[in-house]
Amino acid sequence: MWLSLLPWGFVLLGLLPLWLFPRQESIYPGLVFLLAALVLAAAASLYARVPLGPQVRFFWVLGLGLMSSSMAVAASRDLAQIPEDLAVVASVASLMGACMFLIGLFFLLQRETPGLPSPLQMGFRNHDGIMPYAALQALAASLETLSTVRPVTLLLLHTRTDQPGAELLQYLRQPDMVFQLKPGQFLIVLQGSNLEGAQVVFRRIRQNLAILAYGVLPLQGISVQQALAQLGGELQHYYLAQH
Repeated sequence: MWLSLLPWGFVLLGLLPLWLFPRQESIYPGLVFLLAALVLAAAASLYARVPLGPQVRFFWVLGLGLMSSSMAVAASRDLAQIPEDLAVVASVASLMGACMFLIGLFFLLQRETPGLPSPLQMGFRNHDGIMPYAALQALAASLETLSTVRPVTLLLLHTRTDQPGAELLQYLRQPDMVFQLKPGQFLIVLQGSNLEGAQVVFRRIRQNLAILAYGVLPLQGISVQQALAQLGGELQHYYLAQH
């Protein structure tokens, strides 16, 4: 909660000269800078709720907050008769805001992994831990972003049409996710696992469940839809080879 309020505090700080110095007769372009400050503060407040790592979220909110403060100082400069030295604060705040963004980007790319939004929070209900295809479509962008900073491997399984998907969960780790694309076809999203790790998972599943065909592909540099099309092609090629 305090993080979402921080940008508004920066805006009030930048508007403080309006109460300390005489007003200007004209409100233009000060009013434009004031609107820009409010928009930036609103964006920063929303960034406080974005599903990112805590350090990335903090530095990005701080960066947008400092930029909103610089806009507020610029608005005060045009709406009130403030000293020129005080107006330099706007450029300094903008520079610091850009630096905060770079620090947040560093943590995003090097140290932190963006969290996936919960399908339940997005309005999707799972059945015994198995999520529908619509949930996969909603999470596609987040999965593609996640794959840029840590391994994400897709494992497509073709089983009997009456195979309960919940039985797959006992062979997976907590962060892994299972989506039912259609009866007897399941997509397992393995987080933090490469191709070798996916093969280990598949061997565990095949030893206990009847698997008719499977495909495995790392999600790296391609979209989820492209990966599904490639995996579907592998399954089709397998069935053609069998016949």
